[in-house]
Amino acid sequence: MLVGRIKVKKTIRIIISITILVLAGCSSVKTSVDNMNKPNTNKNTSLSSNQQSQAGDTNTKLLESIDTKKSQFEKGYYDYKGTINTNIPIQMSIYPLEKDIVGTYYYDKNENELKLKGKAGEKNIILYEYDETGKNTGIFQGTMSTVDKIEGTWISADNKISYPFILSLEDIISGVEYGKRYDKVVNNKSDQDVENFVSKIKSDILNSNKIQLAEEINYPISVKINKKIIKIENKDDLIKNYDQIFHVNYKQEISKAPTKHLFVNNQGIMFADGNIWINDVKVTSNTSKLLITFINN
Repeated sequence: MLVGRIKVKKTIRIIISITILVLAGCSSVKTSVDNMNKPNTNKNTSLSSNQQSQAGDTNTKLLESIDTKKSQFEKGYYDYKGTINTNIPIQMSIYPLEKDIVGTYYYDKNENELKLKGKAGEKNIILYEYDETGKNTGIFQGTMSTVDKIEGTWISADNKISYPFILSLEDIISGVEYGKRYDKVVNNKSDQDVENFVSKIKSDILNSNKIQLAEEINYPISVKINKKIIKIENKDDLIKNYDQIFHVNYKQEISKAPTKHLFVNNQGIMFADGNIWINDVKVTSNTSKLLITFINN
């Protein structure tokens, strides 16, 4: 099902996973789309009153006509990257829950999530978006040959504005229960707990919060210093070598990395395309803690 690009990405992740083992041995974006990015106004379509009414009727009829029994989506999270209006990057994660498709999406610029709920059939998909107050702020109306690519039109909730959108499949986290994306590697922690932790370590790295970050690492941990792999034994060792580990180029990579919709497998939770891996590490017989278990610097 997955396109070749995704297979290549998975191959890279396998290589990273092998590296880990070797080292161990050593709305409200839509309140105004313009607030996020300046849309390409040449692509922007404003609808007349008659067109607005027709668009609303079309969305309702199409939603009612979708045969969810023919949906191509199976149990698991489907993660997409794409654009609205060709120049506004977004990331979306959706999940087939009973007869519905649910999930969230956000604009790369601020990562404020909007909730999604709709339906998918064999070729058609409609997703209504909602802000944190539960207000409908827009509709994605799309088509697909396979789940690898979805394209169509985003329409504002008042049917006054529409933009083209396109989404490409990046990952599938298959078989997991809804709301338990990271359950393969975490115990008694929610998806939000995981993503909050990732946001914290990202902030600590970018702001050189050395003492705080030192508390969030599972020791000993292997890193590169002067192109050589060395083992950092404890917090003091980490703080002492901090600037050589978390150098400028590495920080730039971390700064660009999203903290939501993270990839997970049996090796752990991947952040920043494998620059950091995270696991839920036992600290006592009865408790565990989210910690950084691999740094690929």
